[in-house]
Amino acid sequence: VHAASACMPFWHHNIRNEEGDTQVVDRLRAAYPRFCLHPLVRQLCRQVFGSEGTGLVFPSDRCAGRAAEHVRNRGGVVTELIPVSGTAAVGVRVPADDFGRLKEYWQHAGEIISSRAAESLTAGVAAAATETEARRTVRRRFAEYGGCGEDEAWLFPSGMAAIACVWRAGRRLDPQRPTVQFGFPYVDTLKIQQRFSPQAWRFLPRGDAGDLEQLSQLLRSQSISALVCETPTNPLLTMPDLAALRRLADEHGFLLIVDDTLAAVINDNPLSWADAVATSLTKYFSGQGDVLAGGLRLNRQRPGFQQRQAAVRAEFEELLCDADAEVLERNSRDVAERVQVINRNAAELSERLSRHPAVQQVFYPAVTKGGVGRGGLMSIVLRSAAERTPAVFDRLRVCKGPNLGTSFTLCCPYTILAHYT
Repeated sequence: VHAASACMPFWHHNIRNEEGDTQVVDRLRAAYPRFCLHPLVRQLCRQVFGSEGTGLVFPSDRCAGRAAEHVRNRGGVVTELIPVSGTAAVGVRVPADDFGRLKEYWQHAGEIISSRAAESLTAGVAAAATETEARRTVRRRFAEYGGCGEDEAWLFPSGMAAIACVWRAGRRLDPQRPTVQFGFPYVDTLKIQQRFSPQAWRFLPRGDAGDLEQLSQLLRSQSISALVCETPTNPLLTMPDLAALRRLADEHGFLLIVDDTLAAVINDNPLSWADAVATSLTKYFSGQGDVLAGGLRLNRQRPGFQQRQAAVRAEFEELLCDADAEVLERNSRDVAERVQVINRNAAELSERLSRHPAVQQVFYPAVTKGGVGRGGLMSIVLRSAAERTPAVFDRLRVCKGPNLGTSFTLCCPYTILAHYT
């Protein structure tokens, strides 16, 4: 019921989904919740607004206010804000022509109503976000694996909400100077920098030694507020030179923000290099593909920690609902054991595929000494890819949909789903 993925088993389903073919889109019973509204969320919207496509419900008035501001900044109109009676949730109504702008905020900032929260709200019950034992356990577990104290760790309703929060905290401290995206990112991380005020950014898409030199040249003539990167990157699974980025951050006074989702929580912790690290807990930490959540941790050892901590606290709200926190706690009990199995299996699979005569290239982080892998995500390019890939994809006997880090195999045409346009 609360799946955080879709089932699109044939190549043409993925193409038609991206092109908005209603014969595919209307048949989806679930999908990744920031991109496709869950049926329970659609039901809540009908209940609040009287119809679909005229508004979205957000978990708090602050989230709703930011969503409304985004619509206006993008040239749209907000008709009204509608408190959901007896709850903290607030609906934002817009003209139908501006729904796409509102949906942008839902997708990019990730401050969404989850399917479990919607289930409560449609029944007239508040989707509480309180300091339960399950929440404390998740926060403690995340902090322990993430190499920080509980006071330096926060939980969010999605990984993107964690990134949006630290981005806003950075803007509190430095409102105008541009940010830099170093290396090709997951799509919404770049969209936040491009579409959220002040819309000041630079993009170095390869994140390699050449881009590092280009960054050094840029910093000689222009100061920046923060640099954002991923370890590893998606979809090419490259590792940025964090030591070099740290040296530049110290020399030029910018924040180093890392998304370590693909490091699988317990692999390659980048916190010692970074000022802040954001993680999607939807992926490996949960491992079951049935709950959306995110986490943020700060490095207490870096100069300026107290100011950053205060800025994050000013922007943070407890939005992960209790029902989701409870599921996340259960799912994450065996995360360390699961990730080790995933590491071993992925390393062997990537090595086998790299020897396959039909495979041109496998993108996977370099394995550690002893042949242990680093996470479960890999990207595969076939020979004569344009002609051969659809048929191979169609014949794969695995689950096919977006998401990663699950305890079962998932496959999707990632560049089509994330970067179709």
